Amino acid sequence: QLHGKSRFQPVIPRAIALLVEPKPVLFETDRFCNSFFERHIKERAGWSTNTKANYRQATSWFARKFSDDRLLTSVTNSEFESWHRWMIHEDRLAQATANKHAKRIRTLFREAIKSRLLTANPGDGYKIGGEACRDRDHYVTRENAAGILSACDTEWALIFGLCRFAGLRCPSEVTGLLWSDVQWAESRLRIDSTKTGLRFAPIFPELRPLLDAAWDHAAEGAKYVIGRHRDNESNLRTNLTRIIERAGLVPWPKPFVNLRASCRTDLEERFPSHVVDAWLGHSTKVARKHYLQVTEAHHERAVTELDPNQQKLAETAGGVTGGVIPADQGQSGDHCESDEPRKTRALMLADYPRGSDLYPRQDSNL
Repeated sequence: QLHGKSRFQPVIPRAIALLVEPKPVLFETDRFCNSFFERHIKERAGWSTNTKANYRQATSWFARKFSDDRLLTSVTNSEFESWHRWMIHEDRLAQATANKHAKRIRTLFREAIKSRLLTANPGDGYKIGGEACRDRDHYVTRENAAGILSACDTEWALIFGLCRFAGLRCPSEVTGLLWSDVQWAESRLRIDSTKTGLRFAPIFPELRPLLDAAWDHAAEGAKYVIGRHRDNESNLRTNLTRIIERAGLVPWPKPFVNLRASCRTDLEERFPSHVVDAWLGHSTKVARKHYLQVTEAHHERAVTELDPNQQKLAETAGGVTGGVIPADQGQSGDHCESDEPRKTRALMLADYPRGSDLYPRQDSNL
């Protein structure tokens, strides 16, 4: 003590507070990985049904490697990395799918830290990798789209058109579209997405007749634009596969994602990126990573069309077109009627004595 006062006096109340502060434990089973994951997914507000299903799929892969009684605090960084590599080994999962599962489990571990059940995330500090898999990209041409539409009934034609020509996410945005969201006078769709919030998109000319036909066939007082096919995604995918086969085409992977990607690729050719971002509800970075595709039409245009600006430049560049100098023009571009031969560099230098300032220096560009 100094002058009757403890030098540690300000520290003691703070230390006592830290020692006696209660540690919240919501449920006894929260100590275990699988039970905490399941309870958090079930009670998480704001997650759609598909998001919860994706997280449950990730936890099921985690449970294949670890037992049900595995404690949250017992999972180490090396075990997390080993589990991620195990999912990829022997072609159990694709690289992109394993990366998605690993990131979801890492997110759940972060939620355990927020609940004060963990002090460190076993997934932190480990580079998982990207989620983009461009091996299954497929561009749906407008010709193929027309053939598929001819094999659809009225409602399925609208489902296909909303995905291919307006870029709506299926099933969430397609099956959630209301007739009150169709603003006929403004030729605009109001899309209240559970994933990205509210946005507006034009009723494109290719989509307008499909909407008109669906409105004419809709029941009196119908609320949803899509009335009969409101099943989950797997049923929609199966039905679309059958329609594609009925149209005489080979079904492609990720059918609805590739329809949305084809729409984004087409719109990118006509409108600025920030405009298309607002219409389709994702960023330019996401579009470049997941949606934009290089098509055969791009290749055909590259080998057959000449840029108008380049054509104009070629016409004004001394008569040079396509990299060829006409035979009747001299190197300077000026036509000379004289038959006198051009002087060589040696003859030109001989006309001017060394040291003369009438001709540029000998080592300059002649």
